[in-house]
Amino acid sequence: MAEAELLDRHTLGKGWRPAHMVNNAERARPLGDDPDSDAVESARSARQLTGLDEGRAWRHRDGGLVVLRSEVYADEADGSASAHRSAWLEHAERALGATWRERWRERDREPGWIEARWMGSVDAPILGNRCDWLRIEDHTASAGAARSGGDGAVTVYEHVTVWLGRRQATVVIRHDVGLDLDDVVERCAAEVERRLGTDER
Repeated sequence: MAEAELLDRHTLGKGWRPAHMVNNAERARPLGDDPDSDAVESARSARQLTGLDEGRAWRHRDGGLVVLRSEVYADEADGSASAHRSAWLEHAERALGATWRERWRERDREPGWIEARWMGSVDAPILGNRCDWLRIEDHTASAGAARSGGDGAVTVYEHVTVWLGRRQATVVIRHDVGLDLDDVVERCAAEVERRLGTDER
């Protein structure tokens, strides 16, 4: 069920092609080791992961990248799904910021200024009640370029989570700052939610 086809190039639009992420190993724990990530992971682990797929990606001719992660849970304990999402709503901004910094340090790079923030609000999500959208702005590459005398782009990550029953899908869209991919975010969220709903029936 985790490997069900949730996105394709037709949903993404012109210029997108499937990409092979040969160096991306599946992470059973998607977030970092900081306290906010721990709080989300504690609620997530109570759901008991039964399926995971993290190998699907699409690259745009202009440099953008979409990566999809799909998870399935047992959800044997009453309320475990709602507790997981509640923990996410409370800790997501800080957890994502800390996770991005941790990933840079894993590559022996000191992270630059990184901030994650909600698009819309926790109480009024832009994409509907089943979708959470955060935007991560990462200045690490631009800081490194400035130190070396060059120009580096600020990188933006659109982080969208779709919650539906025992299924959860996360779409991350990476692009340079200033590029408006809100339409791609909206199409991805709507299509993933539609296909998750079809699989649940």
